[in-house]
Amino acid sequence: MVKSMFKALGLPRGREPVIVDYTRTAIGKKRGGLLRRIRGDDWIVHCIKELANRNFEGLNLEKMGEQGLVDCLVGNNSQIGATALDVGRTALLSSGLPWTIPGASVNRQCSSGMQTVYFGWQEIVTGDKEIVFAGGVEAQTVYPIMADLNVSMGAYVQTVPPNRKITENPYVRASEEKYGHPMAGQIEGAELMGRVWNEKIGNSREEFRLELDQLSLLSHQKALRPSAIEARGREITPIKVPKLDEKGEPILDENHQMIDSETEIADVDEAPRPDTSLEKMQKLKGIVKRKTGYLTAGNSCPESDGAACLILTSREYAEQNSLPIRGTLENCFVIGTDPILMLTGPIASTKGLMRKADIKSLDEMKFIEINEAFSTVVKASSYELGLDWKDPRFNQHGGAIAIGHPTGMTGTRLIGTILHQLEDAQEDVGLATLCIGLGMGFAAVVKREGA
Repeated sequence: MVKSMFKALGLPRGREPVIVDYTRTAIGKKRGGLLRRIRGDDWIVHCIKELANRNFEGLNLEKMGEQGLVDCLVGNNSQIGATALDVGRTALLSSGLPWTIPGASVNRQCSSGMQTVYFGWQEIVTGDKEIVFAGGVEAQTVYPIMADLNVSMGAYVQTVPPNRKITENPYVRASEEKYGHPMAGQIEGAELMGRVWNEKIGNSREEFRLELDQLSLLSHQKALRPSAIEARGREITPIKVPKLDEKGEPILDENHQMIDSETEIADVDEAPRPDTSLEKMQKLKGIVKRKTGYLTAGNSCPESDGAACLILTSREYAEQNSLPIRGTLENCFVIGTDPILMLTGPIASTKGLMRKADIKSLDEMKFIEINEAFSTVVKASSYELGLDWKDPRFNQHGGAIAIGHPTGMTGTRLIGTILHQLEDAQEDVGLATLCIGLGMGFAAVVKREGA
């Protein structure tokens, strides 16, 4: 039995935050991706509008906004370009909802979308809000990770590096000395994790690399199953995009708007590759170390685009207004981790969550989503948590290596995906966890209503 963080507060049942609805866009890819044809912030606008239309028709959101009872929180990692300028507020205004509803942009790197859900939960449980739109968006194929370090300075772009005082932190220095490795980016951290856990497990480099590729191939195979495509499709609200002309440019009218007769629909995750094979993966060169590296383009997540959003309300508000109650966020745990290894977050956050929620064994979880940012992260996390990455509960419909990881979006998607899996199987609880850039981890338990 998972200990509920809400019940631990001893509040009236009506104050419990509940998940009313959830949707997302398809996840787009870089080369030939459909979502790239429209602005990144339009993807989260699309999700917000869909949820509002499905759930709040006839309800006075303007009045509730005036009373300070509604909020809109949008996670985003690279807060730049079309997803800058407080995308939570600009997306709310662009969705046509009353301007009395405020909005905020949240950046906790790859868990930004999960953090918005947790922040929304906290706003509702305190009684400050009755409704929160909580989601995330990432136009990663346009603004890749760390693009927000680039500042336009007239005719040239200046890259502003992270603060050098980070490496003067005694804890960071000690870890650099321990691993003989400086603090670097996520890919370098994931590569280092491959070296560290290969030494711990005791395989040869070739054996370890083979398992990473096998893990990645399985992600594609699961994602391409007809049942998985259908299941993920139930999460997706299709979105219109313009067709391209002979020059590869979007076909728009003189006001740069779409023409109804010149559009197509983005409604399927684009990244899973039916043409991949273990033989092809094994031939790929390393990203960090060409000849001896563990990480390749085949066993890492691709750059991808997308948005996801869900609605949280208080249980009392949902019941009084005949809104569906689909599930609850039973417990959460977020923690800082070693920024040199960078991406061990699923290990520490899951163990912390198990202590906090009194989870005796992960056997209690009917579904488990460990975000596949990199194959080494999944392998290390599985090893330390006593999981088998071939377990059918694990990333059941394909993980990020196959379907993509739009960083600001993924945390919300993981919660929504777990909820859908629980509903389809009529099971009770599932775990969603992910690694986070700069060394952090987030884990959450989702419970199906009525379980």
